[in-house]
Amino acid sequence: MELPIQTGSLLIRMQNCQQQLPAALAKVGAWALAYPFRTATLKIGELAAAAEVSVASVNRYARFLGYDGYPEFREDLLRAFESTFAPVEKLRVAVQRDTSNAEIMRESLVNDAGNITRTMELLQPEQCEAAIRLIREAGRVVALGLGDSAYLALFLADVLEPYVDHVREAIEFAGTERTIRRLMTVRPGDLVIAITSPRYSRRTIEHLQLCRERGAKAIALTDAPDSPIVPLADVTLLAGADHGVRHSSPTGLMALIVALGTALSRSGPDSVGQAADVAERILPYLHVVPKSTRQPE
Repeated sequence: MELPIQTGSLLIRMQNCQQQLPAALAKVGAWALAYPFRTATLKIGELAAAAEVSVASVNRYARFLGYDGYPEFREDLLRAFESTFAPVEKLRVAVQRDTSNAEIMRESLVNDAGNITRTMELLQPEQCEAAIRLIREAGRVVALGLGDSAYLALFLADVLEPYVDHVREAIEFAGTERTIRRLMTVRPGDLVIAITSPRYSRRTIEHLQLCRERGAKAIALTDAPDSPIVPLADVTLLAGADHGVRHSSPTGLMALIVALGTALSRSGPDSVGQAADVAERILPYLHVVPKSTRQPE
């Protein structure tokens, strides 16, 4: 399991201290490193029992890491995993409500309608123009997304395909090795469009850094100006991604991708002619209902 990027410094500190600990404290550290999520939710006595040590040993472990005691360590660990635990807490609240399934679904739809509105509010004309220009000028385009964003990257590649000579996706469905091998072919003149939203993937950031080191331009499709991929991008397009129960919603980003494809469709040298040619060629495979036979709305 890939941990959220916020947890990195604390877990690395815990790992680095492990070899220096006395036996009892090492048992606490080993258990906490093996089960960091659970450690963040346990009371001191519960952690002591789980690690089979005394309460005093748990406190000494926290002090060894530089905290005044276990409460401060636990609070820091909770804060590090805040984005991970947030959907759990939201779900707990939702489960406790006496609400029908239809109402829950309606609230989710209202939430996503708000995300699309938020996406429209976040559009910056100069960033939109720059994004279209980068896509049009790119020798090749790579759509990068992991986790939930992998499906968005696939969708993005499909949307871009009619307007880009060479587009491919890097999504890790077949493993990290395949993705890295694909990204190692990136060169100057190529464009990487990276997609991520909470919970942000550390590997997405690492892959985008690799592409920048290899000379590629980058567009970030993400949810906020402080998203970790923004500093690595030449252009950033933002979308609403909040959700009342889930860790985030992809609806705003999907709508943004559709909007990006729409802008591309009219920016080509013969966009109308190309669209007409596609329509003509797929017509034999479509089920066409004449308007005169349709039922009135």
